[in-house]
Amino acid sequence: MITLQPTLRYWLMTNALWVIVISLLFLTVLILRLEWYLKYFLGIVAMTLVLLTGWNYLVLRNIYYIIDIEQIIIKRGVFNRTTDYMELYRVYDYQKSQNIIEAALGLMNVALLSRDLSNPKVIFMGIADDDNVIPLIRQRVETEKQRKNVVEFNNPFGGFV
Repeated sequence: MITLQPTLRYWLMTNALWVIVISLLFLTVLILRLEWYLKYFLGIVAMTLVLLTGWNYLVLRNIYYIIDIEQIIIKRGVFNRTTDYMELYRVYDYQKSQNIIEAALGLMNVALLSRDLSNPKVIFMGIADDDNVIPLIRQRVETEKQRKNVVEFNNPFGGFV
């Protein structure tokens, strides 16, 4: 069983603008000679942004992608936990995506396309760029398809039979 999770670098990448704005607000309050009501207003705005980015951090740190031998389990949620299951033999395609910032930070997103009705596309967001993740999933998918005797036929008009 392998457990993947979005990294702290991914949180920093997605919240970098808010971290900069919060820092500038605090510096403005500390350095400039502002009226007391402006200091309180900017302080309240800064604290609200701190709480929002902190919440984003908690949400991101409570996402787990578990690759089991037979299925993929996605757990997420801070107060209300949701657990999704995808059988590996239903997966038929894999996609790795990175923008330039993710590539520089060593991050990637992996999308799994499946014939599962409730989860046709599962995306592992912000995981560390590891060349072994997709081959590992692919190997487990093929093993599970062989174990369950799953045979796919391509329909010439699109889709699977």
